[in-house]
Amino acid sequence: TFCGIECQSGRPPMDQEERERNLGYETMYENGTRTRTDVTLVYSNRTFAGRPSPSPTHTRRKRQVYGEDGRFVITESHYITNYPFSSAVRVSRRCSGILISPKHVLTAAHCVHNGREYLAHAPRARVGVLQLRSRKGQDGQRRGRGSKDDKDVRREGVNAKRHRGQTGMIGAAGRGGKRKRLRRSAESERQPVFRWTRVKHIRIPQGWTQNRSSTSSLAADYDYAVLELRHSVRQKYMELGVAPPEAALARIHFSGYDADKSLHDGGGKQKVVYRFCSVVKESDDLLYQHCDAQPGATGAGVYVRLRREAGDTGGKGRWQRRVIGVFSGHRRVETEGGGRRDYNVAVRITPLKYAQICHWIHSDPSPC
Repeated sequence: TFCGIECQSGRPPMDQEERERNLGYETMYENGTRTRTDVTLVYSNRTFAGRPSPSPTHTRRKRQVYGEDGRFVITESHYITNYPFSSAVRVSRRCSGILISPKHVLTAAHCVHNGREYLAHAPRARVGVLQLRSRKGQDGQRRGRGSKDDKDVRREGVNAKRHRGQTGMIGAAGRGGKRKRLRRSAESERQPVFRWTRVKHIRIPQGWTQNRSSTSSLAADYDYAVLELRHSVRQKYMELGVAPPEAALARIHFSGYDADKSLHDGGGKQKVVYRFCSVVKESDDLLYQHCDAQPGATGAGVYVRLRREAGDTGGKGRWQRRVIGVFSGHRRVETEGGGRRDYNVAVRITPLKYAQICHWIHSDPSPC
């Protein structure tokens, strides 16, 4: 149980020194050596008072899966190896993550660090990316060029509703539909497999590493990490964004590798588990929701679909996806009056966290 929204509202505002300490970070290298980096914040607005607590909302008190299981198991190879599902990765067979650049994965800090020390597997951490098996059937060989079809799988929430459970997501027919069907038929014979890449650097904010334990309510605000890979992967990544206010969060989405659903069956078929839901409550740093999830999904990138500004061309802008959080897992939260409620919680990407992660990706603050 940790301090919830109402409880946190009674804490004094965080001053600049404490915020800089929490946003400082530690880097762990392949050989186990570590470096610590302190940061200095430069901005004009120095007020950090939290937003008012939202009014209490009635919730069901079940853990991790709330009511009817609303997850969708994506099995069709064409979809799980194409964007947006292909940006979901597996982290050392125990967590999920999301590609935010060709060489960087965003995941939960607790997947590699327990709040006191690094987990035993952290120096040897690997990231698995689902790709179609090479045409020669040799897993260790680099896959061929294959299809360049990088078309977005739009309306994932709408299409998935029609095919709950073992979801294949039927594509749209039309001009050139026969050619697409032939191509997908050929691809269906090439089953997706995980291509594993070693992690070169792990970066974790000090807000996570310098707290006494991962159960601290403050540590929960910083349960995120970025893994830099040894080599770039040939996969479309999802761009980072800043979480909009609750009023603009009509729906959040995330895909991962829940242990009870995504483990391959006897035929060796890989699966990605997708879900969406609304945010129930939010604080400055956390999103409280009832998206169904199980162990294995933690670390998944939480994203939203936003409409891009149309600019001078007129008409409606195109939809785009942005990663605005990291799924942290199930939490039992203290509420006003001493009660407790169960939520699935995601760490919110704030403007300062965005700047920090952007700096980790580019090694230069100027693009951020």
